[in-house]
Amino acid sequence: MIDIAELEQYFPDKDNIIEEGPFTFRIVLSQDIEDDIFAVNLKIRQADTKEGHLIKFKLGIGKDRESDSKTHKGNLPHFEIEIYKREESSFAANIYFMFEDLSDEVLLNYGKGTLVIISKIIERFIHTHRLNKEILTKIIFSDAVHKELNKYEPILIDALYECYKNSNLVVRQKGEAIVIKTPHNLTKYLSADDLNPLYLPLFNKASKK
Repeated sequence: MIDIAELEQYFPDKDNIIEEGPFTFRIVLSQDIEDDIFAVNLKIRQADTKEGHLIKFKLGIGKDRESDSKTHKGNLPHFEIEIYKREESSFAANIYFMFEDLSDEVLLNYGKGTLVIISKIIERFIHTHRLNKEILTKIIFSDAVHKELNKYEPILIDALYECYKNSNLVVRQKGEAIVIKTPHNLTKYLSADDLNPLYLPLFNKASKK
């Protein structure tokens, strides 16, 4: 079982909710060593103003208790993305990259790579939505993340690509489970501006192969 304490040092205040404009940002780091579960997640949510679209976005790595879900085996380590957008037509999906059993060292490396992706997504989100750049330091120590953990990002991307290649990338949408096997479907479900730090390197690998 990994100890996520090594990851906590990159966040100024875990579980704290940071508000900026209509958005709230929250980093969730939790662990239950006895039950062998953990979660490292970024959550972004937009207030429902009844005028614009409503965004609910979660991304991270974790391991849950065993469940009866046919979409993913939560008791195995997985990288998860949850998206909800209400525009002209609502879009909601849960995307699971499901890993096989891993050593603690490998899983911790994936966790470090996840922090790099989280940092890049927050940075892009702040830029895209023209938010105050100063809130970045309230959410994550991005300079330290990039300086110390950047080498783990390609390790994570390679692992996510292996999930895609081995049909262990599954989308749950409207009660249906869809296995993503083609670059086309990769684009359909992951091609969102806020997800580009994850989507683009993954799509490039899938296209070349």
